[in-house]
Amino acid sequence: MQKKLLGQTGLFVSELGFGAGGYWGFTAFPEKKAAALIDIALEHGINLFDTGPNYSAGNAETRLGRILKERSAEPVVATKVGTRFVDGRHIKDFTPDGIEKSIVSSLRNLQLERLPLVHFHGFPRPAEPAIDKLLDLKDRDLIGHIGVSANGSGARKTVDMDVFNSLMIEYNVINRAGPAKIIDTAGSRGMGVLVKSPLAQTLFSNDIFKIRRRSDIWYLLRAMKNHRSKFTRGRSYRFLNHIDGMTGSEAALNFVLANPHVTSAITGTVDAQHLVSNIEAAGKGLPPELLKRIESTG
Repeated sequence: MQKKLLGQTGLFVSELGFGAGGYWGFTAFPEKKAAALIDIALEHGINLFDTGPNYSAGNAETRLGRILKERSAEPVVATKVGTRFVDGRHIKDFTPDGIEKSIVSSLRNLQLERLPLVHFHGFPRPAEPAIDKLLDLKDRDLIGHIGVSANGSGARKTVDMDVFNSLMIEYNVINRAGPAKIIDTAGSRGMGVLVKSPLAQTLFSNDIFKIRRRSDIWYLLRAMKNHRSKFTRGRSYRFLNHIDGMTGSEAALNFVLANPHVTSAITGTVDAQHLVSNIEAAGKGLPPELLKRIESTG
């Protein structure tokens, strides 16, 4: 697994990261299976694990911390701050007090003395006191590096500030042009770039409505709720399902990794074969004619 330098942090991270959230973190998904996926990731050289305090109804951080501790593994763990899961609801909280409490909780959940990388879960409002608090926690060595997970205007504000080490942004075959400009700016300014939703929820796949297991229902409903407007656009990319020697997901992943400013693409799955396929696909590259067709579609 190829490693890339994350901006100016000094951290070398795998070009494929594991998303420790979603169905993977829910108690309905057996911990034994969740741990097996972490083992596969570690065995194949993945050293970047992304999570958040509100992920999987608040269970993801604790599960990830427990599994990594049992294996004495010390990868780069990236978590979030700014959203809490309370009484079944996601609560935004960028207050200095809320930020400190969240970081202390994440340290406990992940069983770490220092969080390698923390992203604001969205550009903070108000920004100045939130950023000052995160920098204070960094000065106290509770945090290694800081960034923002945001899209659109929030991502643009992030790269325009000489404060953050990394940007986490959605970028994929369906959602390209706007994010690509922001990613180019971030890269030119020495920031690391982590990509979320690199497979575009596989909205281009002919199998998206095929239900084989409980987790398929969860992912489909989540896509329909959060990405309904992209379903129609996804149909325009069905040609990705008919490429010789490459699946649609492999093509989508390598489109993202072909961007020289992308440090790592974060994917989440509860299917071991999907994880292995993504690992094996990383770095294959894309034929020039396929890249051209993707960029001319939509």
